[in-house]
Amino acid sequence: MREGKVSTMTYQLGWSVIPQILVRRERWPGGYKTRTVPLVYPGQEVQSAQPVMRLERIGSAEAVATVPRSSLPRVNDAPIDVSSQIARSSAHAPDQGGETLPAGLGGRVIDITRRGGVIIESQAAVLQGVIGAGNQVAGILTMWQAQTSRGGEQGFPSSALLIVPGPLNSNMLREALVFGVVGVIASSISSRDLESFLRVDLVELIDCVDVESAQAHLPRMTVLLTEGIGTIAMPTRTLRLLSHYQGLMALLSGVTSIRQGVFPELVISLPEVELQQPWHPMRPDPTLTIGAQVRVCSGDHEGAIGIIDYLYLHQQVFSSGILARAARLRLEDGTLLTVPLVLVERIS
Repeated sequence: MREGKVSTMTYQLGWSVIPQILVRRERWPGGYKTRTVPLVYPGQEVQSAQPVMRLERIGSAEAVATVPRSSLPRVNDAPIDVSSQIARSSAHAPDQGGETLPAGLGGRVIDITRRGGVIIESQAAVLQGVIGAGNQVAGILTMWQAQTSRGGEQGFPSSALLIVPGPLNSNMLREALVFGVVGVIASSISSRDLESFLRVDLVELIDCVDVESAQAHLPRMTVLLTEGIGTIAMPTRTLRLLSHYQGLMALLSGVTSIRQGVFPELVISLPEVELQQPWHPMRPDPTLTIGAQVRVCSGDHEGAIGIIDYLYLHQQVFSSGILARAARLRLEDGTLLTVPLVLVERIS
């Protein structure tokens, strides 16, 4: 599979980053071999760190091979009170014969599904990825930093969702798994490295009909890539949103299914201080119009972000010989770029 061939998508909510939106999400750990007992009821208000279900998995978990510690940078310390809450909520409860899971979202319980999932309505910020892998997990958003010259022991808060602004590699993913990181949000990775970590054919994984079964055979760490396959850096606006909410708990899903139109996403319930301010939920519009901010999603300029400043009335001829409808973009550095409309997606 060639680099960049799995990155084109239509975002389920319209844009890749939505600062404010009202969402409903089912809290469900995934997997057929899971039994759950809801600990909340419809109409109840819940906090993101609050346990909402007790689960029992049938069969033992696979052991994770140990890999040497090497290159993961230090991360910022998350607030101790939040980390301790999620640590307690994820602890085993032998007297009840199961493990409790936190909501991951703050809001109101809307319903309990037949399989025992808890549907929560929340005022949230949403980040939608291009491709990912792994079941839904809740964790503390943790931004990493480059190592200092002295280096030193690296540490992670309990159940971290590690934010990596740049490209990943398979060694970094394996090391994060050993450190207890439950999820990684990064910009991109090569298809070879991602397949090496997941131990699956990537095309078969995202084209699989039985999504639940496909996730069951993956490493127990969820991955979301904001830009997809390749070596593309994370856009400034995406990094700015993640940095703003570091230290908060969020809900991450890496499940990707082209057949079912399911893509990975990170949902962050807005903190109380923001909820007290005027509420302006977004209504994403994917229409390509003059003034819209867009991202080039394929081709030589993949990952470039700009504003549409002109829509050509007639089809344009490109160097490849293709004749297509096109737009002229003013990129972030001020340069102009003409690209086919089929290669751009609106992001705000």
